[in-house]
Amino acid sequence: MDISALTQLLNADSKGLSSAQQEDMDTVYYKLKQIAKSQRFKIKNNGINTTELVNEAWLVSKGSNKTFNDRNHFFAYCSIAMRHILIHQAKKNSLLTYIDNENLEQHTVYKQSDYLLELERQLKKLKEFSPRLEQIFTYKYFGDMEFDSIAELLKISERTVFRDWKKARAMLSIALSK
Repeated sequence: MDISALTQLLNADSKGLSSAQQEDMDTVYYKLKQIAKSQRFKIKNNGINTTELVNEAWLVSKGSNKTFNDRNHFFAYCSIAMRHILIHQAKKNSLLTYIDNENLEQHTVYKQSDYLLELERQLKKLKEFSPRLEQIFTYKYFGDMEFDSIAELLKISERTVFRDWKKARAMLSIALSK
């Protein structure tokens, strides 16, 4: 399927799609599912499963009334949506475990939620320093986007994206280890 046809499908209402178009949409959904699955490996024990994460991201993208320029724009939007969904879940988990459990340090959901909330705080600081570093980190970490896709989306070289990814990871690693 060519890029313009996929973009039109992503922007169209899903009612009345032909079987071939529905198959293409299923392929996009499957790709989102793979991204969500990779999130489950990075962020374990957060109280949200892969299907929930992908369905939430899918619903956010379809309910946003946003027009996507291309495939990369769609997946970038979904990576931001997944970030917000995971952070929202972490806030919810943090509150629930705080209410329900006195031994918070031993509770794995609390530990993971605490990590995600701290990551979010550090990402906000990173954005103040360099919005591009924060974007690249979000697209790569939460959206599992390829460097070439991020480069095309941000209209910079792939090498610059790779350098910025390494820089963002190093800065966040130092900030999170304090």
